[in-house]
Amino acid sequence: MKYRTSPDGLAWFIYFLLYRVMRYRYTEVIQNLSRSFPEKSYGEIKRIAVDFYRHFSRLFAEIPVLMMVPRRRIRQRLVLRNSWLIEEYEAQGRPVIIMLGHYGNWECMSLLPPLLRCPVYAVFKPLSNRFFDRLMKRVRSRFGLRMLAMDEAPRHLLHHSVPGAYIFIADQSAPHSKHVVDFLHQPTRVITGAERLAKAVDAAVVYAVIHRRKTRQWEISFSLITDQPAAMAPFEITRIFNARLEKDIRQSPAYWLWTHRRWKTNLRS
Repeated sequence: MKYRTSPDGLAWFIYFLLYRVMRYRYTEVIQNLSRSFPEKSYGEIKRIAVDFYRHFSRLFAEIPVLMMVPRRRIRQRLVLRNSWLIEEYEAQGRPVIIMLGHYGNWECMSLLPPLLRCPVYAVFKPLSNRFFDRLMKRVRSRFGLRMLAMDEAPRHLLHHSVPGAYIFIADQSAPHSKHVVDFLHQPTRVITGAERLAKAVDAAVVYAVIHRRKTRQWEISFSLITDQPAAMAPFEITRIFNARLEKDIRQSPAYWLWTHRRWKTNLRS
């Protein structure tokens, strides 16, 4: 599916700056796309790259929208599918781990708290740039999203009996991970923390994917990975997550974060 966006206002200016002027990480984007889709021609790869930069620019342009949208209009910006999964396990007193990738507009997960009955936490890795770290914390916590640093998450989950939903963006670069999966035609080191925590606290594990419905409106779809994590084979939860994310990327590749230096550790030799 080809991604289209109208070249309006701020989004168009950001696109012009990032793609036309700065060529922001253009080499990495082309390299990542070429290795992920070896069956595609250079022309097809370049078209996906252009669509990606347009999508990426829209994400930047929508940050002010997330900062200013009134609470009463959240349902106009965000549509949930299968949110009953989270509410069902919350009613059972069980935590829910939500796994997603840098796909669609992951920042709109900050709008979840008013739409769910349980506390919602975002497990995050602090940004190295202090200004942007403070800015993103402000944007993300505006509607009650509780920020939980990655190194604090295990202790919090193990010592708090109050159920909640815990958001893990689980396609982060993992140069020190010992577990490797085949992801987009490439051997890829992947993080396994969400799976280990799910098994430790008997959390239900849910996959989330985010698609654009129309201008400035997003849809989050939830699907169950497992509600019996202890019964799953080692790394099976991680494998299923990466397989589902790869399927979504293949369907609409422009939505993924291709500037991400996902394969910094070379495992090809």
